[in-house]
Amino acid sequence: MYLPDQELFDYVYSASQGMGFDTYDHLPMQSENAEYPFVNIGDVQQLNIANKTAIGAELHITLNVWGNAESRFVVSQMSEELAELANRVLITDHFRFVGRPSRTDKQILTDTSVPDTVLKHGIVALVFNLG
Repeated sequence: MYLPDQELFDYVYSASQGMGFDTYDHLPMQSENAEYPFVNIGDVQQLNIANKTAIGAELHITLNVWGNAESRFVVSQMSEELAELANRVLITDHFRFVGRPSRTDKQILTDTSVPDTVLKHGIVALVFNLG
């Protein structure tokens, strides 16, 4: 069975690694000793769209870029590079994903949820149509 959400996840994960970013499919555990900055490929949502002759879909994927307080500029650069994926047509073994750059959302937040720590959190939300 071929799953569009999984193939999009795998493509974006590989693309992030190909950009030279330490990339995880989960938030790294303390025992993994992940160094900042790093990318976490987050949630994927698939919204099916009924067409006259087929079923299409719109897919949303969230990418998280985490850095320490001193790496805000790098977090922003990494986020922008990842956001560029929405300007492309991504071709996997079984699907074609057409990026929707006008629907891409990028933000940088300051996260103080860890005691005595300030983190920079880049969130990149990409949208693709199954084409």
